[in-house]
Amino acid sequence: MNRYKKYVSKANRYEIFGFRKKAIKIMELAIEEPLSKLEMGSGLIYIGLMYRKLNDLNNANVYFEKALNLCKDEKYPYSPNFKIIIQSFLENKESDKATKWNAHLTERANYDKKFSKLKN
Repeated sequence: MNRYKKYVSKANRYEIFGFRKKAIKIMELAIEEPLSKLEMGSGLIYIGLMYRKLNDLNNANVYFEKALNLCKDEKYPYSPNFKIIIQSFLENKESDKATKWNAHLTERANYDKKFSKLKN
């Protein structure tokens, strides 16, 4: 198991028992490590999802946007978390960001058809 996956595994154990702030701290340590862009993006999304579960959409969306910007030129697989990210922007009245990133993500359907699930 690589270093990043160890951090995720540890954070998941805390998150399962509702210790989301502890999971965030662990993942903040993870993103300080030398990681690939995709691992870094994944870590940022993980942190964003934890903030979202804590009903802190402002912080969640900051981490989501950091991840999307970091990996905008990378080829990555579809994840159902992308729907959650778009929804988070909308719920926080950030419709411009939701529109921008939804368009960016749906363009990826040319290499992974699952991204077409994001089309409105």
